Amino acid sequence: MTSLEPTGIMEYFKEAVEDATERLKVEISDNTEFYVVDLLSRYTNINTLTSTELVSEEKTFAQLFMESYELKTEGRARILKYIGDTTLFLTGFFSDSFQRCLVDVDYYASLGQISYRNLLDLVAVRVVRWGLEEVFDELSGKFFQLMDVLAEVSESSGPRHAADLLRIYERWLRTRSQRDEKLLRKMGIIPTETSPPSILH
Repeated sequence: MTSLEPTGIMEYFKEAVEDATERLKVEISDNTEFYVVDLLSRYTNINTLTSTELVSEEKTFAQLFMESYELKTEGRARILKYIGDTTLFLTGFFSDSFQRCLVDVDYYASLGQISYRNLLDLVAVRVVRWGLEEVFDELSGKFFQLMDVLAEVSESSGPRHAADLLRIYERWLRTRSQRDEKLLRKMGIIPTETSPPSILH
């Protein structure tokens, strides 16, 4: 990204994702691009990764996946979406951190891919009326390509590493630090008073 003029967090990630998909020659629909941009924007909120409605610190993604079969359809769909979104974000944006883990990044990626595929099955037969069949189809079919897209965004997002941007942004959300606000504006981000919106609630 060449411009450092202040912009919103959604606009920032939209430009970053467009640049990354063009460089990597990954073709996705406009709706999937919006979903990925929205996902990145949502995960700048520290609460997204630790939503108490969906996850316990004591449960692994695999345990959540298996337990989802015991839930009613809507509950299962939300768990599958949470696993897909979170594993895509973590394996793409923070792939380097998996080098220190006992479980390989491919394991988490495969679990995320399967979660999106199962979610597609629920949505496609209208059991869950979310629409977005095309989006979940691409998220599943192109999961590993989208991991590369997020890794590209992470590694080439302006003068600071994008992971640093996320840490500063989530710290600003909690503290409203003037110093952090200046750092964000310097990186081209206008911090907003509310958390970035989600396209699904």
